[in-house]
Amino acid sequence: MSARTEPARTMMAIAKTAGIARPFLICAQKSKSDYITFGRPVDDRPRVVYIAAIVGGFVLGVSVEKSKGEALRKELSRQSLVDTGRLILDGSGKVIIPLREAPSGKMLTKYNAELVDIEFPDRKSREDPIDDIRARASIPVDLKGLLPSKWESFGDVLVLRLDHRLDPYEREIAQVYALVLKSKAVLRDVGGVAGDLRRPVVRKLLGKDTICTHLENGIRYRFDVSEIMFSSGNIEERIRMADTKCNGETIVDMFAGIGYFSLPLAMYQKPKRVVACEVNPVAHSFLVENIRLNGVEGIVDPVLGDNRDLRGEGLADRILMGYVKTTHEFLPTALRLLKDGGIVHYHETCPNELLPKRPIQRLMDSNKRGKTEILRFKEIKSYAPGVSHVVVDARFFKPA
Repeated sequence: MSARTEPARTMMAIAKTAGIARPFLICAQKSKSDYITFGRPVDDRPRVVYIAAIVGGFVLGVSVEKSKGEALRKELSRQSLVDTGRLILDGSGKVIIPLREAPSGKMLTKYNAELVDIEFPDRKSREDPIDDIRARASIPVDLKGLLPSKWESFGDVLVLRLDHRLDPYEREIAQVYALVLKSKAVLRDVGGVAGDLRRPVVRKLLGKDTICTHLENGIRYRFDVSEIMFSSGNIEERIRMADTKCNGETIVDMFAGIGYFSLPLAMYQKPKRVVACEVNPVAHSFLVENIRLNGVEGIVDPVLGDNRDLRGEGLADRILMGYVKTTHEFLPTALRLLKDGGIVHYHETCPNELLPKRPIQRLMDSNKRGKTEILRFKEIKSYAPGVSHVVVDARFFKPA
C-alpha cells in the first residue's frame, strides 16, 4: 500500500525527511516582520503539531538545513515558487518548504537542498493583524488606509514608519499597535540612520524600556532599539556567515556592532578566535552581553576602540568589513592584519551604474603590488534610490 493511502507511513515519512525521530513536527511561525522565524521565539513555548491532525495533501517540497531555510525561502519567494497556502514544516535541524513548482538544480545545489513529495498541512485562514489594528484605531476612517501594514519588530519592541498625515494621531496609533502586536514599546522611524556610528533616528511614541532580545537563526541579539541599528535586510548575509566554513581560523571583525556576523560564525562554525572590534561603547557593551548570552566567551574576543588601532600584522585568516559608505578607507588596515592568501568580506554602498566595477576596483587598488582574486560579488539590498548595498569576497596574495 502506498504512503498516500496509509496515514502511519505518511507520518513517518514526513518525520524521516525532517530528520526527527518521532512523528511530529513544529510548524514554522510567521514573525511580525516580513520574514519567517524558524524554531521558537525567546520565552515562547513551542507548538507541537501532530501530523495525523493536520495532513492536507501531497505537495512538492524542498528540504533544507534550518540554518539555510530563511535564505532559501526568500529566494524561492522572489521567484513565486512557494506554495503559500500550506505551512512550512520545521523539524529537528531541517525545514521543509512547500512549492508551487520545482526550483532550478542550481538553486538546490547552492543550498544543499533536496526535493521531497510529502503531505503538507493546509495553512488555515487567519486574521491579518493590520485588519484588527485598523478596526481598533480611533482615527478618522479616511486615514485608516494609511496605517502601515509592515513594521519592524525586534523582540517586544516595535518600529513604525508613519505617513505625515497621521502625525496628530501617532500616540493613539502606537497604543493600538502595541495592544495588537503585544509590544512593550513603540518607536517611530523619522530619519533612517545617521552618523558614523549608524545610530537610528527614531522617536519614542510609547514605553520607556526599548531594550530587546531579538531571536534570529537561533542567535540571541540583545540591544537597545533606540540606540542601535539592526538591519532586517541583512538577514541573508548573517545566515551566510553562519554557513561560512572557517574551522581553525583567526578572524577579525572590524565593525562588529552587537555581533551581527561574529556571533553566527562563532555559534555555527569552529573558528579558533574571532576578534570583534567595535568603536561605539554602547554597541560594544551589548556585544559583550551577547557573547555571554550565546555562550561563545571562549571564541569571541570583544575589543572596544577604532580598528585602525589594532596591533599586529598578518594575524587574520579572514577579515569581516560589515560597514558601508566609507569602508574602502579601512582597506589598508585590513591588508595589514590579513595573512597572505587570506579572505576579506568587503561591504560597500555604491551607485548602481558603478556596479560591480567600483567596489572591485577599490579592492584591486588596495593591493596593487600583490594579487587579488575576486571570489564572489553579491547585491544584498537596496540602500537608497539608485544605490545598492553590496558585498565582495576577495582573496589577497601579498607581494613576494
